[in-house]
Amino acid sequence: MEPPREPGPPWLPETRPAHPPSVPAPPGPGRDPREPGPRFDWRRFSRSPRSAVGLAALGAALLLWPFAGFSWIPWLIGLAVLVVLRLLRLDGPLRGWDLPLACLAVPIGLMVSTGPWAWALAASIGVLLAGLVRLPRWRVAVVGAALCAVSGIGFGLSLHQDRVALEQIQARAGDLSRAGIAEESGDIVPSLVLAITQSRPDPDLLCAVLTPPAEEQLARGVGAPDCPAAAALLHERRPAVTAADEEAMPRGADPKAPPPPSLVLDACATPWAEAAGAALGRIQVELVDPNQRTYLVTGFAPCA
Repeated sequence: MEPPREPGPPWLPETRPAHPPSVPAPPGPGRDPREPGPRFDWRRFSRSPRSAVGLAALGAALLLWPFAGFSWIPWLIGLAVLVVLRLLRLDGPLRGWDLPLACLAVPIGLMVSTGPWAWALAASIGVLLAGLVRLPRWRVAVVGAALCAVSGIGFGLSLHQDRVALEQIQARAGDLSRAGIAEESGDIVPSLVLAITQSRPDPDLLCAVLTPPAEEQLARGVGAPDCPAAAALLHERRPAVTAADEEAMPRGADPKAPPPPSLVLDACATPWAEAAGAALGRIQVELVDPNQRTYLVTGFAPCA
């Protein structure tokens, strides 16, 4: 123990011993700052129900997106749902389900512009993805794979049916495209008569209002290889058109009534039957444009 120091002269300032430098306390048992922070655990994230639902919804949306024509509207709907839920402060009561619900809104919006089999395939892919991210719980993945197989077969069959229907529509459109100068039902026979009785043969006027089966039937009926040759042959047989012939032209459908889908025009008393023969005297026509009330010739029938 040190002896007490004697006070110095009163004119000198009092000196005090310097404090020893502070020594930092040793680090506690906490985390070493040099160590990296906690890493994102993908397995733990993907196995939570909310994450599995969100990932499955996004997978289904990505699958449906090409079938919806890559429309951005459903994605904007999902973003709007998320914003509304956050603005209404419903993320707390929903306990984190706001983001999965927004993800679900995207495939629901995409379903509006797709078909049922696309929905089934997208749902099956979603179940499969949900099962894969939750492995080793393989039962959900197996169910999803089975659903994918069934819905994939159904989707393929629906695509085939749509392709067949599209081919039929295109074939029908090809027939209708030939009706560029199609007339109303009352003008069909006068057009055919004009095509064979004018000064020069006009195969375009004659054949433009005939469907391919009607062209073949006309060519066989007059002994010609095709419709243009039949038009030339009928032009050689053309009779003179009189006022009585013009009066005998069929009037067609009633213009005040809805146009019937099909008609049989009796041209047996006209120059058409005189040149083409009684076997082609009755003309079968079919409605192709209800708004314009125009018809195509689909075949011929013999006079009664």
